[in-house]
Amino acid sequence: MRNELEKLLSAPRDVQSLALLIFLVGIHSMGLGIFIYFFTELFYQFFFHSKLDNIFFVRQSGLFLVCLAMFYFSPLPDLKRRHRLVFVIILTKVLAVLFLVTNSSHAPWPPIILLAAAGDGCMALLLTYLYRTALPRLEENAAAAWSD
Repeated sequence: MRNELEKLLSAPRDVQSLALLIFLVGIHSMGLGIFIYFFTELFYQFFFHSKLDNIFFVRQSGLFLVCLAMFYFSPLPDLKRRHRLVFVIILTKVLAVLFLVTNSSHAPWPPIILLAAAGDGCMALLLTYLYRTALPRLEENAAAAWSD
């Protein structure tokens, strides 16, 4: 793990920026998922201002976010080899936006769902920009100080 971190720290700035954003996106999903799973009723009361009738599916979404976060972290140990997973991360964010926007009317307080969609949309746009910026370096075959 230390070797991977040293490689990443010696990587070009655009690759470092992409890796940092991927890490932050993962931390966001992990934190939100843990909060939803362990503090389900508090989460529901705080964000929806209503009492929760059925805890099962809300907790399931918390666990799903934790699993998604683990996927988000997966390219980080070897971003040069696994950089194509970044496209899948971007796709998950785009799908989240579509899901949240098209289903916000079913939530007890739709504006908070639309705000979450905006957040996921911003993450998708920033990931896309940083990925496109770093892609030439990630795909280059020439030996670099930060590669194997």
